[in-house]
Amino acid sequence: MTKMRIIIILIVSLIFAVDSTPPEDPIKCTINNTTNCTITNSYGAFPDRRVCRAAEAAYPKTEAELVSIIAAATRQTRRMKAATRFSHSIPTLACPEGDAGLLISTKYLNRTLEVNASGMTMTVESGVSLREVIEAAAKAGMALPYAPYWWGLTVGGLMGTGAHGSSLWGVGSSVHDHVIRIRIVTPATEKEGYAAIRTLEEGDSDIKAARVSLGVLGVISQVTFKLEPLFKRSISFVEKNDSDLGDEAIRFGYQHEFADIKWFPSQRKVLYRVDDRVSTNASGDGLFDFIGFRARTSLLLAVIRTTEEAQEVIGDANGKCASEVVTTTATKVSAYGLTNNGVLFTGYPVIGYQNRMQSSGSCLDSLEDGLITACPWDPRVKGLFFHQTTFSISLTKAKNFIQEVQNLVALEPKSLCVLGLYDGILMRYVKASTAYLGKQEDSIDFDITYYRSKDPLAPRLYEDILEEIEQMAVFKYGALPHWGKNRNVAFQGVIDKYKSAGEFLKVKRKFDPLGLFSSEWSDQILGLKTGLSIVKDGCALEGLCVCSQDAHCAPSKGYFCRAGKVYKDAKVCVKIN
Repeated sequence: MTKMRIIIILIVSLIFAVDSTPPEDPIKCTINNTTNCTITNSYGAFPDRRVCRAAEAAYPKTEAELVSIIAAATRQTRRMKAATRFSHSIPTLACPEGDAGLLISTKYLNRTLEVNASGMTMTVESGVSLREVIEAAAKAGMALPYAPYWWGLTVGGLMGTGAHGSSLWGVGSSVHDHVIRIRIVTPATEKEGYAAIRTLEEGDSDIKAARVSLGVLGVISQVTFKLEPLFKRSISFVEKNDSDLGDEAIRFGYQHEFADIKWFPSQRKVLYRVDDRVSTNASGDGLFDFIGFRARTSLLLAVIRTTEEAQEVIGDANGKCASEVVTTTATKVSAYGLTNNGVLFTGYPVIGYQNRMQSSGSCLDSLEDGLITACPWDPRVKGLFFHQTTFSISLTKAKNFIQEVQNLVALEPKSLCVLGLYDGILMRYVKASTAYLGKQEDSIDFDITYYRSKDPLAPRLYEDILEEIEQMAVFKYGALPHWGKNRNVAFQGVIDKYKSAGEFLKVKRKFDPLGLFSSEWSDQILGLKTGLSIVKDGCALEGLCVCSQDAHCAPSKGYFCRAGKVYKDAKVCVKIN
């Protein structure tokens, strides 16, 4: 089959989206659907591939029921974790300590409680999805100004991980910085009935902890957003060479309110998103239904995955680079999911209302079809399976980091072709936050998605390059990891990078003095316990440890450690040829 025919097939499949089997509940219980449970994430695997167990799962439908559940567990000194209906976080944030813990799902805490158009506020329960927030606000003539691009997230999940969009304007793109009130249910003393509702308002210092909570303070029950009048946006994508990316990336975020950048290093190409507010009188009813979040047939997903697996096994870098060109060409021709009227793309700019342009996730909009179709990463089908390394680097350091990545590509031009198969390096702008565990400086967030083998001991093509980039960002440039993504190595020493970490821990002790909402993993990333690095054969291949001796790379299978090609302090795991 010729390259052009493959591109045509991909374009047709991208333009004509199909209905999809919706994702299944991440919690599974073998007894009465509430006992002897496991929980996973939406990708079907945590970074360490563990099976996360809990003795029981509870599904409160009201705040009063949530209080009762937490009170009963506190009385028993039982470990707990909040869980969402999507479970889209990659790390083990939702895993309770041990096997006897309790999962508290916010699946049915899904009501919009108040929409105040005159005050420009909206109050929702924590299990409401981002999409539902966007739609309810738009019906009242309001808009959430900034949001993540994937709408399959709950409000509680957003608050737990510091999820964000892209902007350096106003108070910035982090959703939690547009929250003015939080109600959170926490453990309490016997005199207080073992559970308490805490209402945190704008100006209350404790809200700075709850805005990015990591789920260790309790269970958020309600959130009030400060919104804006509904507005329109104008989007154009402009492709350029990456020769001046280091300088341009710094300027671009200040020039356009919703700017972002997609970088394809091995192609030496950059896609700039020119995205700004325009008058509501501007003509256009555009829609952004992002290509990567649309449903795909299981057959097509299997072909894509099988092709990539074969390229990895035989070390076919040329094939992977050819696949990158096919993929990026197809998405370009399909305008990345933009349409001028909800149906057809007729040209840039695409103008539309904020609620139709800011987020998407149409693979969630479906009835059961027996897995004929699915979200591309649904673990029930043979589809995408990937690592996601996501970190933010201060604007003052971003240029040097970008140039060091370009130096690596100059040494190994084919090494990052894999990124083009996963939409390149997404670069989003994030402003410094007042949240204790929010962004510390105005930054660029680098979102890097790449192939992950089903075999934890199997080497990846050019894995040393990607590991060097990861370690260079984290250790040399002091990058802050996205709390809802990443492998263990990105969280090494992370708490020391937050100037108000001590204040967060004070609130944690105040809200949950027994640590019932904590786990070994959360204690490790908060610097309360050691052991975040899991040392075993092959651990460096999965980002569970930093490669410091040959045993970490399973020498029996032909791996060894070496210094990085650009960042010499990086210890990367490579396959002996």
